[in-house]
Amino acid sequence: MRYRVVGIAVLGIFFSSLTVLPVGANDELIAKEMTILLKSSRAVLVQHKPLIKNPMGAGIDVDKFMGYTMTNYEKATGHKFEVADGDMGNAQEMLTQAIRETVHAVVTGKDKDLDPKGRFLPAIFARKAAARFGEVSGGQMYLKLTTRDGNLVNPANKSDAWEKGVIDGKFSSADWEKGKTFSEVATHNGKKAFRLILPEYYKKGCMGCHGNGYGAKIHPSGKDGKVGELGGAISVAIYK
Repeated sequence: MRYRVVGIAVLGIFFSSLTVLPVGANDELIAKEMTILLKSSRAVLVQHKPLIKNPMGAGIDVDKFMGYTMTNYEKATGHKFEVADGDMGNAQEMLTQAIRETVHAVVTGKDKDLDPKGRFLPAIFARKAAARFGEVSGGQMYLKLTTRDGNLVNPANKSDAWEKGVIDGKFSSADWEKGKTFSEVATHNGKKAFRLILPEYYKKGCMGCHGNGYGAKIHPSGKDGKVGELGGAISVAIYK
């Protein structure tokens, strides 16, 4: 087990925290938990459209947002969210902190870096929360929403060589089991890491941005996404 003291800014208050960095045999379980938490939180925006259109005026503060997130988590896993012991618990706490900070900054107006229409889109939330998670973890974990080049909207989400190889070579294959993750020990940013990537498929709630003529306007491919089609992936790396 490795330990590092990390200074973390929480809602404008700076303090020192002893962060236990998650490494070891539970890497796959930790990585999968991170994808569940990110998906559960991102779904809140799809379920509460006013939060997308007017995040400061939607009447959803960070505590309500986290409550909705935990309801989604319970539906996804079949059990209530409880912080685990050891490595898993530390990873859970770091990601929930990153989610809280991301949402709080936007709904209070401290972070106005949204889309040109001022919308807090699910993809924007996921990008911000994932980036903050990397900071909170002291740079020891990586989380990212990514996709194929033809679906790419924000260059910050562009897949690296490993992600692209899995998305184009495995997830796009007709015989790949839908929803199955792929993982292995590989390199990320020149460092050895446990890497896991989860495919995601367009759902009805995605069509407001990626289908019905809208997707063709924002996707480099000029094509709409379709319900059930591979839309992208969530990528996780835990440095060794």
